[in-house]
Amino acid sequence: MKSKKIFILFCIWICFIWANSLLPATQSSELSGGLTYQLYHFLHLPIDFELFHTFIRKCAHICEYAVLGGLALLSFGYRKRGLGISILVACLDETLQLFIEGRSGQISDVLIDSTGIICGFFIAFFFMKKLFHQD
Repeated sequence: MKSKKIFILFCIWICFIWANSLLPATQSSELSGGLTYQLYHFLHLPIDFELFHTFIRKCAHICEYAVLGGLALLSFGYRKRGLGISILVACLDETLQLFIEGRSGQISDVLIDSTGIICGFFIAFFFMKKLFHQD
């Protein structure tokens, strides 16, 4: 493990992800829907609001898991263990949602989350490489 402080951030981020998953569907939709609604009307988009809302929610999944992937790289280095743990977090997150009112666990969300993890891992990798290996 690279740094205990980064590992603690990694664990806190997992708690943040799971705390969002513990919200009932209505509360989760209200939370994301308000901001999405304002953005939708600000941009004057010619698409259905629900489609836009779904798109924004999936982008949020990618972003929150990209942060997890970056923290995994910083916590565990370049070993596969960090990626594996992060993908396990995504699987457990979707499983957790099976027990929350109005939510459902979906394999497609695990794939979206895993995409975010891998993106975050590589973004952190290239950032670290650029930062420490400047020519």
